Amino acid sequence: MLIKLSDFYTVNYPFQLSYKNIPADKQLTLLYDSSINVNFRARGITIFLLNMSKNSRNITVDLEQIQPMHQENDHYFVYTQELRDMLAELIEIPETDIDFSKTTVGFTLEDLMSKEVEVIEKHSLQFKPQYDLYEPAIITPRKITVYGPRKILDTLTKAYTEPLTLTNLDKDVAVDVKIQNKHKELLHFEPNTVNLRIRVEKFTESSVETAIDFSSIKQEIKSFPATVKVNFKLAQKDFNNISASQFQVIPETEGLDLSKADKIHLKLVRKPDFTRNEWITPTDVEFLITK
Repeated sequence: MLIKLSDFYTVNYPFQLSYKNIPADKQLTLLYDSSINVNFRARGITIFLLNMSKNSRNITVDLEQIQPMHQENDHYFVYTQELRDMLAELIEIPETDIDFSKTTVGFTLEDLMSKEVEVIEKHSLQFKPQYDLYEPAIITPRKITVYGPRKILDTLTKAYTEPLTLTNLDKDVAVDVKIQNKHKELLHFEPNTVNLRIRVEKFTESSVETAIDFSSIKQEIKSFPATVKVNFKLAQKDFNNISASQFQVIPETEGLDLSKADKIHLKLVRKPDFTRNEWITPTDVEFLITK
């Protein structure tokens, strides 16, 4: 065994190719040569160790150290001769004992395009009793820049955050969330993280009495009752800002023959922005045409 490990052998191995330090204005989109066969002469112990670790059969080409050559369109290549030093150091053999099956290895570098897109949050929020979201989540920044090949950017209209789950909320929360990137090898987001602010308030139920607005009807109408109750939920901080004049309740008259009807259905058409879950009582009222 010791004799075999110390003897020299000529072998052929495929080495996987990858690239790093891609030029800032380019995007690596295709490898014409994802691997290359290498003939080399080495001691048995070197070959044994190479067989023990597949990671040692990867060649990472640094495009800051090796200048890619432009062939045509987006096709670039590097000379395998320039990989000799790297491979010799990797498997610890002299450069002269290395022979590549190809003189060049090729790949595609596409011009990197940019586009500004809106960020949409993806979250699941659970609140403590009586608490709720006060307003839509505030995202900072609301728009980000995405870099990538034109053919992908043309189909991209929005960016989404990674899913966020928060529970037992009873106060404001601000959290940094990463942008979801399903094409990490092709797309780059700047920034790739946004701040998500969740505003939480304690809510309570309340109501106001308001008159029914019959101004859309030419006849003079008298309803029974003349007012309705508008019920709603609102944040406790907005409780003193509510008034009956902020609501408008009107009759639904489309397709209705007033001369033959004895009841009329009502609907809420105006309300303040800070109320929610509104409903009116009663929803139908009896009426008389007085003129």
